[in-house]
Amino acid sequence: MRSKAVQRQGSARHRRLGQAALSVAVACAVGCSGGNPYDLVDVSGKVTYEDGSLIPAGSIMLKFDPEAAPVDAKTHPRKGFALVNVGDGTFDYATTHKHADGLVAGKHKVLVVAYAEDGKAASVVPKEYQRPDTTPIEVDTEHLPLEIKIKKPANGA
Repeated sequence: MRSKAVQRQGSARHRRLGQAALSVAVACAVGCSGGNPYDLVDVSGKVTYEDGSLIPAGSIMLKFDPEAAPVDAKTHPRKGFALVNVGDGTFDYATTHKHADGLVAGKHKVLVVAYAEDGKAASVVPKEYQRPDTTPIEVDTEHLPLEIKIKKPANGA
């Protein structure tokens, strides 16, 4: 038969293991949730020239710069991006944190960046669409699918 001291020791060990397991479970529930204070929205859409024609590029990336306010001095909304199918101008998803997780809900400034087949910058998108301080494109995730129209560059691409 085990002595009372051994029984108390075993009981205390089980309590410590139970407390440790509970601590790990709580930490995982709080810390493993991703901690994103912003709602993400699944988006899709199409990007073309204003006349409806496709943008002739090897690849096109859309960059979404959210206009949502920061939660605090250290917590700002994360930018997202989407890769465009150049064959039809569509995109089926956007990525902010993880592949295809969507965009921060709300309004975004949109940058359109086009690349040639060799991976170098293509001059098929006017420069004003490539900077957040000059792009005239603003979209809202409340209005889906996103329809993005841009001017043809002056060089007539």
